[in-house]
Amino acid sequence: MPVFCELDMGKKIENIRSELDLSASDLHNRVFDKSIALNACFDSFEQLSEEDVKNLITKSNGKTSSLDPMPTSIVVQCQDILLPVLTRMINMSLDSGVFPPEWKVADVCPLLKKSNLDTCTAFENLRPVSNLSYVSKLTERTVFNQTNDFLNTQRLYPKGQSAYRKCHSTETALLRVTNDIMMNMNRQHVTLLVMLDLSSAFDTVDHDILLRRLNHEFGIKGRVLEWFTSYLSKRSQFISVNGDRSRLFDVSCGVTQGSCLGSLLFVLYVSKLFNIVEKHLPDAHAFADASQLYVSFKPDSTCDQLAAVAAL
Repeated sequence: MPVFCELDMGKKIENIRSELDLSASDLHNRVFDKSIALNACFDSFEQLSEEDVKNLITKSNGKTSSLDPMPTSIVVQCQDILLPVLTRMINMSLDSGVFPPEWKVADVCPLLKKSNLDTCTAFENLRPVSNLSYVSKLTERTVFNQTNDFLNTQRLYPKGQSAYRKCHSTETALLRVTNDIMMNMNRQHVTLLVMLDLSSAFDTVDHDILLRRLNHEFGIKGRVLEWFTSYLSKRSQFISVNGDRSRLFDVSCGVTQGSCLGSLLFVLYVSKLFNIVEKHLPDAHAFADASQLYVSFKPDSTCDQLAAVAAL
């Protein structure tokens, strides 16, 4: 099964990317690459102390990957001895701007999206979750924490996105959209709502576009940008099912599902959606790759109805 699973996932991603409009590259050069003025830039990481790494270990879930040289439980039990080594490994990666090749391998386990599905072997019902080595996850968490602090301080997160950050969730997304619709009802307006869900959203992220967006729109430069470039390049993965493994194959696009950093990068990657929508619609909100676009109008006005439909 791992071989067939690998081929099907790879074919799906390849088909989606090949169907993208070829003119998008020209549009990107004319519209999407414009730098914005920022009050500060994020060009270097802060080095960690042994106490910082100890806190990372305490807050980690302790899951062991097949890629780990020893069980995570042993690392946790022996952390007082291993802390200097782990701290040096993480700091060397941050200081050099290099994410080691050994940390770029992922053990992908296809998990059912819904447990009550009749056919568990249907590939469209599976979500590819990556199991990563323990030290790589500690390093990713470090980068996530520092990048997240910068984005929050500079208020660079898209306001219409409710995913993957503190005090934002499916609940806040639902409350926002429901509140807007009810407010429109109080004004005697009807709301036209369209819900979009991207297919294989995490797996089809273009690395070049993502890196340009990090640089031009979020102020990520210098050694930090070098680190992200290294992190995204020359990644590989294999599929594992019931102890069987597929061959190792290259990953030329996408961000890692199952990692905190993959989620953050995806949010920044799709942030351009809101810049596009605001030129046509008054309202839009999203949770990860699920977006809600909506516009209200007077039900007794044919002109308003046509305008709302045209905008969507």
